[in-house]
Amino acid sequence: MVLGGWDWIRTKINGPSGVTVYADRLHSCPRYVDMSKAGARKDLDAVYEQGVRVSDTSGDPAELSLTLQAKTSQAVVVTGVEIKVVSDRAVPSSGLVVYGECGGGMTPRPFDVNLARTPVPVRPVAPAKGDEAVDFPFKVVDSDPEQLTLQLRPGERDIRFTVEVEWVADGEHGSKVLDNDGQGFRVMGTGGLPTYGYGEMRQ
Repeated sequence: MVLGGWDWIRTKINGPSGVTVYADRLHSCPRYVDMSKAGARKDLDAVYEQGVRVSDTSGDPAELSLTLQAKTSQAVVVTGVEIKVVSDRAVPSSGLVVYGECGGGMTPRPFDVNLARTPVPVRPVAPAKGDEAVDFPFKVVDSDPEQLTLQLRPGERDIRFTVEVEWVADGEHGSKVLDNDGQGFRVMGTGGLPTYGYGEMRQ
């Protein structure tokens, strides 16, 4: 994540049935690195460029945003998102977590994803107090894309997962698995790791 902003580096994936899915890189304020405090202080850029995204159970979770757009004006009905856990390990026992500064961002269709449960539930969340949570299904066309924000809750575990987006277009079922170039998306809890604020690391 660029400090004070969002990770907005997109991987474009073309799916069947005239649908395009964009998966944004995982973003979060806290990052984990397998470094000493002194090592992290010397290279804070590496912490934010290479660090594993961390979901703080007492604060904001790590997020993965998906943007869906139909290739034509014909409506596509997005029927759901399925999460598959490909590895589930204990949080590392060495290293540290650094809390950075987060910029603001939109959360258009937020969904809570509890990676600690099997099967993994994907539940709609109200964007703001008083708003209504909107669940699947919903429609997209070329002129009206939709963005989903998956709020990731791995518990106190180190999780890799993939995301499958499913839809129906012209009476036919389509789907696309997003697997981060075969590596899976990785997110973890803080565990018992030492944690430091960005300002503290700059001192």
